[in-house]
This record gives sequence, structure tokens and C-alpha cells, in this order.
Amino acid sequence: MLLNSFVTVAPWIRTLRPALHPKRIANYSTSIATWGAFAGIAALFFIEPTSLARRDIFTNIPVVGGFWQKKLDAMELKD
Repeated sequence: MLLNSFVTVAPWIRTLRPALHPKRIANYSTSIATWGAFAGIAALFFIEPTSLARRDIFTNIPVVGGFWQKKLDAMELKD
């Protein structure tokens, strides 16, 4: 009876073990990646009004970086 593998493992680990199966984690990976991407985009929208974020982050985006560069140039002319 002492040689049983479940005897030496805590009961909460036995219930957690099926949840951490690689196939089950693979099923949730796309959902987790999607939520992470949208959280990152939301964070960028929150920091967009700061000029530091515009200058260092948004102007370096390859396709649409010119949009924020025009905004920065207009702000400098206004001041």
C-alpha cells in the first residue's frame, strides 16, 4: 500500500494534475494570447496622450508612424 504513487502526493496536487495537461493548456493558448494582445493594445491607448509615448513608441511603428509624427510636428508649431 505504501508503494502506491498517490499515497506520497498531496490530494490537492492530484486534482490539479489533470488541469495542467499539455493538450488542455494548448486549447487555452489562443484565448490567452488574444486576451494578452487586447490588453496590450488597451495599454497603448491609455498612454497615447503622452508626448513621450508618441515620440518613442508610436512614431516607430512602420506603417502608421507618420500619423503621430504629424501630430508631434503640429504640437511643436503650436507652442
